[in-house]
Amino acid sequence: NIFSSYVKTLYTLRQEFKSAGVKQYDTLCKYLLNSLYGKFGQKAEEWTKIGDVPDEPDREEILFTDTIPRVRRLRYLLGELFELTKHSEAYNSFPAISSHVTAYGRLYLGHLMNVCGYGNYLYCDTDSLIVNEQGYINLLPYCNDTELGKLKLEYTTEKLIIYGLKDYVTDTKTCIKGIKKNAIKIKDGVYQQEQWPTFKSLLKSNDANTYVVNKMVKHLSREYTKGTVKDNGQVNPFVLE
Repeated sequence: NIFSSYVKTLYTLRQEFKSAGVKQYDTLCKYLLNSLYGKFGQKAEEWTKIGDVPDEPDREEILFTDTIPRVRRLRYLLGELFELTKHSEAYNSFPAISSHVTAYGRLYLGHLMNVCGYGNYLYCDTDSLIVNEQGYINLLPYCNDTELGKLKLEYTTEKLIIYGLKDYVTDTKTCIKGIKKNAIKIKDGVYQQEQWPTFKSLLKSNDANTYVVNKMVKHLSREYTKGTVKDNGQVNPFVLE
């Protein structure tokens, strides 16, 4: 097991931080545990230095020319000029690892849904299920609050509205992918939130020395595109023929 030592160390640390009430390090350990496998599936950008430009501000440009049948990306950074030459596997990339972890996770989630029983699960995500009372009873043999890899009861709710993938509302929680927790709700499906620039977006702004936090308004279409939603809320997946 290539992850056993890493997982055991980080999970032990997380349990210690959780017991001590140190939420910040508890969350950090959670992110480290959840994100390691994905590092093996990353692709990398390869930038080649093509010159020196000491007086040019840091920025990124997209270059279109009629003599070269492709789009060129140029990056001015710290007085040097680089060109994006290709995308390749990252230095420590090993896609078979990340793809097998993802596939096994989906197979196990499918197994839990079968154990839960048809009609007893209402929603699922990467590592979680929202189920009714009978579904919870069926899954009890797979539940343990402290054992790694087992399910645990996060909360119960009397209210559940599912709009789509990663978009639902319960008694105590509102989950909307792409909408921050501190976003301001203008009306149903419309939110205002802060947008913090990334390193790439700073370079594309042509003024990398100025960091501006913008306010943006996001409109949710809430159109479900992964299947056919029936009047009773049941989703029939698309069938490829």
